[in-house]
Amino acid sequence: MRPIAGSGRIASSERALDRLRRDLQPTLSALDRAAADPESLDELGDDLPALQYALHAAAERALVPLVGGYESSYDELEYALSVARDETADVAETLVESGPAAAAALLWEWRVALFGVRLALQRLEHTATNGEPPPPPEPRVLPLVFLGAGVALVLGGALTSAWPLWFLGLALVVGSAGLSRRP
Repeated sequence: MRPIAGSGRIASSERALDRLRRDLQPTLSALDRAAADPESLDELGDDLPALQYALHAAAERALVPLVGGYESSYDELEYALSVARDETADVAETLVESGPAAAAALLWEWRVALFGVRLALQRLEHTATNGEPPPPPEPRVLPLVFLGAGVALVLGGALTSAWPLWFLGLALVVGSAGLSRRP
């Protein structure tokens, strides 16, 4: 029996993704713990450069063998890792230069960057298991048009003291809210 063409690439991509997840798990957990507790930032300041480098090293090791048909998903992960690495560097630098109180102001951005890495990993897992990336969300124009028209009618009705325009504008705003909630 001959092997199916391309099946080895998919298996190696799945192994590389598993290795990436395994390599990133301790780093992301340590960074999440550091970002969750502003009081412990001063104690963790020495560990942040090593964790930043761990993000960089995991991305370099794992993304090289992963190129195999899902480039857009890997691009998202690569971007998320670079943002998390940069945010970690900003927090570490602010911690050294200005102290824990100044670094605490950056924690929310840092936590969002770490969440972005986890989200990109989840999307990549979905892509690897289903064989295709999830479709991007469709832009919904109609609710925005209704909202804009409704706000314009409410404002026009308020300026001209015409209550029917107010009522029609409010109905359009409510209609836009109903349309935007549809799946």
